Amino acid sequence: MKWFALLLMACTIAAGVVFPAAAQVVTLPIAGIAQYDVYTNVDVADIYFNGEYMGRTSSGYLQVIVNTPASYTQAMASRAGYNNAYVNLPSASPGGIYSVSLTLTSITPSYGTLSVTSSPTGASIYVDNVYQGLTPQQISLTNNQYTLRLEHSGYNSYTQKVYVYGGQITTVSASLVPSTSYGTISISSSPSQANVYLDGNFRGTTTQTISGLTAGSYFVELTKPGYQDWTGSVRVYASQVTSVSPALVPVKSPTTGALSVTSNPSYAAVYLDETYEGQTAPGTPFIISDVTAGSHTVMVRLSGYDDSVSTVTVNSGQTTTVSAELSPSGTGYGTISVTSSPTGAEVYVNNAKVGITPVTSNEVQPGSYTVTIRLSGYTEWSSVTEVTAGSTSSVSASLSPLPKQSPFSLLLPASALMALGGFFLCRREHRKD
Repeated sequence: MKWFALLLMACTIAAGVVFPAAAQVVTLPIAGIAQYDVYTNVDVADIYFNGEYMGRTSSGYLQVIVNTPASYTQAMASRAGYNNAYVNLPSASPGGIYSVSLTLTSITPSYGTLSVTSSPTGASIYVDNVYQGLTPQQISLTNNQYTLRLEHSGYNSYTQKVYVYGGQITTVSASLVPSTSYGTISISSSPSQANVYLDGNFRGTTTQTISGLTAGSYFVELTKPGYQDWTGSVRVYASQVTSVSPALVPVKSPTTGALSVTSNPSYAAVYLDETYEGQTAPGTPFIISDVTAGSHTVMVRLSGYDDSVSTVTVNSGQTTTVSAELSPSGTGYGTISVTSSPTGAEVYVNNAKVGITPVTSNEVQPGSYTVTIRLSGYTEWSSVTEVTAGSTSSVSASLSPLPKQSPFSLLLPASALMALGGFFLCRREHRKD
């Protein structure tokens, strides 16, 4: 209190007040001050004393000066996205310094969504080096910062730092850059709108430009209802465009047509007359060629959605379009997608073999499953994953090679080695005798 007495004396001298003799006792009104050091667990928060705004913390700290005597009894900290925090204040005495701590708790959900698209589609998604499927894809992640990486054959790797916020959708749209070590095929036809297949994979309709191809030979097939199929081998050169432009030959009396199937959402299985034909993809229709003219049943199925079943008529020399708008099912199934490094490992779900990595199991009932991965020469890997309706549970395993054994231990089992050691020991004892 010495500093306060000196301050009082200086103020009274400046005001022209004459101090009485030392023997006299004088009582003066004193308007003192006190200090509160306010700390919060978040960097920025608004501070209130008994509902009165006192300021905002910076880096979790705010100094509040009050006059005494003070009637403040409670402090409150407030910030959007957090629950208000309260604490009782100690009574303030002149010259007192008091420490006040307020802990705010988040009311924001701990999980957010990372929505990833790319041009072209079908890029492999890795989040912190964990495979998450192909673009386009929505991934549920905890509130945190991540490293996103996209890989696509023929294109440079794409990497970006992303932050996922609880209860929000973080969107990334990546335009992939073709690698200069790859070439391009430009395919047109007469007439146009012919279906293009490259090494057996549908790539759209003519006119079509396909980039990001490694140098080498490719098998190109063009199909169009009412015309004969065209096939040919095309050579691709690095950093060059190879053009293909055939004239299709009409069929005199066509007996078949084609089906063009799309779905929303994509990646749905397509069945023609109960026979599986393939899977829809975003941006391009799924084409079924050489369909006999007449009435057919088309079913489009996706885990977590009701089946779309329609009866269509296919006309000779024409393409019939089927657009399936899928509705989420009440209960539905989930999906387990399993990858491993290296690939080619056997996958068991609850001890039942489901395939070789990479593999996807559809129509899985929601619940907890044990995924076991086995590959010769590697340590067995196992993990438990949760499957929810309408979503995909991704499992990615990095397998560890088995430890190498010495050449001699490979020739003899452990029991044989122990027996052999005992034999030599007995011979040694026998010689001593």
